[in-house]
Amino acid sequence: MTTLKVELPDQLREQLRAFVAQGWFSSENELVQEALRRFLEARAPELAARFVKEDVDWGLKGND
Repeated sequence: MTTLKVELPDQLREQLRAFVAQGWFSSENELVQEALRRFLEARAPELAARFVKEDVDWGLKGND
């Protein structure tokens, strides 16, 4: 597993703590991992479509 250091605004950190304190997540790490996973999953189709478009554009026009 990789460790990632992230700077957060104080208000966001307090919201993380509140969700953990309310029992929504067992730790701040779990909350951040879940949020990042959901963000990436939600963006996957958009990113895939962009990459396909870039590949098609490159195939039609080359690298000029």
